[in-house]
Amino acid sequence: MDIKTTIISIIASLLALVICGFIYLRMIKREVPVPIGKLQAILPIILGGICVPFSGPAGLGLVYSFKSIGIAGDAMENLPAAFYTAFFVAGGVEELFKFLAIVITIAILKNKICNVYEYILLGAAVGLGFTVVEDFTFGASILVLLIRTPLMFTHMTLNMIMGEFIGRAKYNKQKSQGQTALYWALALIIPMALHTLYDAGTVFNYPAIRGSDFVVGGILGGVAVLTNIVVLINVLVRAKKNAEKFSGLSIFVLQ
Repeated sequence: MDIKTTIISIIASLLALVICGFIYLRMIKREVPVPIGKLQAILPIILGGICVPFSGPAGLGLVYSFKSIGIAGDAMENLPAAFYTAFFVAGGVEELFKFLAIVITIAILKNKICNVYEYILLGAAVGLGFTVVEDFTFGASILVLLIRTPLMFTHMTLNMIMGEFIGRAKYNKQKSQGQTALYWALALIIPMALHTLYDAGTVFNYPAIRGSDFVVGGILGGVAVLTNIVVLINVLVRAKKNAEKFSGLSIFVLQ
């Protein structure tokens, strides 16, 4: 990595840390009656960052493994190839690792996570850690930096969705009512689907990249970016407006 790339990478990471970190701190302060402690706030950020160097190689390993048995994205039609590659290289694998980071945090902290809002915070923290480390690896040019910066909250919001579903599953289990297994499944499926759609329409938009169908590529890209922006805004605003409500959904583990 040359000096210019290193500088851009550092700037990208610092932007993510400052901007996403500011949002995260504001979220923490909204919890009632008292905010989470330092360990609960920082641990998932660290685990989220650790996910990055593992998820990338794992995704590429899966792609090469499938290719060795005759299933290759580059041999598919453009649209299927876009979703196939987006899922295995990014959307599916990255969300699985972040899901595991959340599960590990829950196991380490045990009974300290006591309401649904804290599970949403947990998801936001994992997404924050992942974003800071990933943005360092993507700091290849000013253009990439400018493209990624407006959408840097994507990982946070996807994992806030993940955290809420896990929290609701825990809450329903504690109260012996409502969905549990379905919510655990949705905690993984929905972020994977949204992430895959976004990457299929942007980084892996093969109809546009291969120049075979710019109309399909343009539509796919537009749907992907618009969906991401709508979800991003909705999740952040919803968490802000309902912080007290989510904080009131208490989860106590009976001893």
